[in-house]
Amino acid sequence: MQNNSVPTDGIVPLSINAQPMMAWDVRDWSDNRMQSWHFTVERALGGNTALRLSYLGNHGRDLEQRFQVNPRESEWNYQARTGEIRPGRLDLMRPNPDWNFSALNHTGYSNSNSLQAEIERRYSNGIAFQWFYTFSRTMTTSDAGGFTSGNGSINATGTANFDVPAVSQLLGEPNLSYDERLRLGYVNSGSVPAHRTSWNALIDLPFGKGKKFGRNASGVLNGIIGGWQLATIGTWTSGFWRGVGSGYLFGDPTLSGAQQIEMTFGGQRRRLFFRGDFDPTLATDVDSAALQGLVPTDRSQRVLHPLGSAFNNRLPQQLADGSIRETTVTDNVSWNQRNFFRGPSFFNTDISLFKNFYMGEGMNLRFTADFFNAFNTPMDLDPDGTTGLQDLSQQRNDPRIIQFSLRFTW
Repeated sequence: MQNNSVPTDGIVPLSINAQPMMAWDVRDWSDNRMQSWHFTVERALGGNTALRLSYLGNHGRDLEQRFQVNPRESEWNYQARTGEIRPGRLDLMRPNPDWNFSALNHTGYSNSNSLQAEIERRYSNGIAFQWFYTFSRTMTTSDAGGFTSGNGSINATGTANFDVPAVSQLLGEPNLSYDERLRLGYVNSGSVPAHRTSWNALIDLPFGKGKKFGRNASGVLNGIIGGWQLATIGTWTSGFWRGVGSGYLFGDPTLSGAQQIEMTFGGQRRRLFFRGDFDPTLATDVDSAALQGLVPTDRSQRVLHPLGSAFNNRLPQQLADGSIRETTVTDNVSWNQRNFFRGPSFFNTDISLFKNFYMGEGMNLRFTADFFNAFNTPMDLDPDGTTGLQDLSQQRNDPRIIQFSLRFTW
C-alpha cells in the first residue's frame, strides 16, 4: 500500500457525475439453496409399451438478486415532494450524488411446478418410439436467462426481470417494504416454455420379402425395395413468456390465433400478434375495419400507448409556485405486467430414410437421406414489443435442408 499514489501536480479534473460501481451486501450473504420433490407413476401398456407420469417441483431461495441503492429519485416524485423543478444536474436527486450503483444480495427466490408424461415403446414388430410432454410453470425474481442475477434496469421486459426498485422510483413513493418491492419482479421465467412436446421413432417400412408390400419379392428386387427404415425426431414448444416494450398498458393486448391478422406494413408481410401501438391506416392488404377494431386510429384508445396528450410520456405537474411543468414518468417503475403472454411457438421435425446394403462378409454400404426441418415449417420471430407486429419475411430457423450420404464399412 505504501507504493500507491495520487497525482496532485497541476489541475486534476474530477468528474461531477455519479460514479458507477457494484456493491455486495454481505450482511446476509447466504448460499443459494434449492428444495425439490417429485412423484412418479409407471405402468405397462401391453408387453412392449410403458407409460410414466411425473410431477416435479422445486423451490429456490437465497438466490443472487440485484437491487437499487442510491438511485435517482424520479422527476415526478422529486417535484411532488419539494414543489421545485428538478435540478439541472440529475445526480443531485440521489441521496449521495457522487455514486451511481446497484447492489447484490441473496434474497431472490423461485418456484417451479412441472407435470411430465412419457410413453415408450421398445422395438417390436418393426416399430420403436418415445413421446414426451412437459408442462412447466416457473416463476422467479432473479432470472435473466437462467445464469445471471438481473440486467440492472427497473423497467426490464421480456426475458429479464428488473432490479428491486427503491421507493423513490415508484410513482407516488408508496411505503412498501423491501419484500413487497422484491415481489414486483416475481414473474414467469422468460427462459422456460409452458408446454413442450418431443418425440422420436424408428420404423421398418413395409416393403420387401415377408412384408405387407412385395411379400414375395426375392433376389435383386428384394434387395432394392426391402430393408428400408425411417427415423424421425421432432419437437413442439409453446412460446416463451414475453412482455410489451415501450408504452403503457390499459387492458389486455393478447390475441388468440384466430384474432391475429396478417397485413403488409412497411413493405413487409406482418402478423398482428398482440394489440400494439402503430398507425393502422398505413397497413395494406388487410380488412381495415377488422384491424382498426383491434388497433384504433385514435391513439388514445389503443390498449398500448404512451402517456400524455402529446404521447411523449410526459404529464402536467403543478409546482409550488403555481407553474405547470410537463414531467416525464418513464423513470418510475412501469405499471405494465411482465412476462404475461406467450410468444410464437416452434415446431420442427427431422426425418431420415436409410437402408443397409450387405455386400459380403464384413462389408456394408449404408445409404441415408436426411431431411432437416422436413416440413419446412418456419419459426416466426418474436413480435415487436411496441407495435405487436411479427415480421413474416424472416424466420429464426433454417429452411428445409436435404442431405444424401453413402457410408461404406469393411
